[in-house]
Amino acid sequence: MKEYVVVDLETTGLDPYKGCEVIEIGITEIIDNKIIKNYSRLIKPKSIIPYFITEITNITNEMVVNEEGIETVLPRFRDYIGDRTIIAHNAKFDLKFLNYYLKELNLETIDKHICTLELLKKSKTYKGKNKKLETACEYYNIENKNAHRADSDTLATAKLFLKIKDDN
Repeated sequence: MKEYVVVDLETTGLDPYKGCEVIEIGITEIIDNKIIKNYSRLIKPKSIIPYFITEITNITNEMVVNEEGIETVLPRFRDYIGDRTIIAHNAKFDLKFLNYYLKELNLETIDKHICTLELLKKSKTYKGKNKKLETACEYYNIENKNAHRADSDTLATAKLFLKIKDDN
């Protein structure tokens, strides 16, 4: 039985080493090539969400004010992942944030991953104009109703993975 957890983060910027924080974490679970679960939760950052991030994600400061912080959410998330492989589109970005905050909380970092962006680069059949998730979804007719929200992006990434995983 193959189990994967597709992960996507929404953040307050591009670099956790410069104080950027996670404001939403989404997962889509794949078991034996079937999408089983799709879920996301908002996370309250220590600083305010910049306006330009709200413009991209539609996540406002008001939406996160009563949510739990990363120090509460991330340990549960790490337990949930266990030793399963995670999948992400541009996994380098998500892993940079995840592993930065996992280290901050003295939790085990994640190294088992598959990147759908890298799979697209190796694909013999993909002919999209670039490797962005949005472009790949258009190419494969995968609906991503709420792009730049973690639950929608993980669901789209899961569907993309299932389409291209054997394409190399």
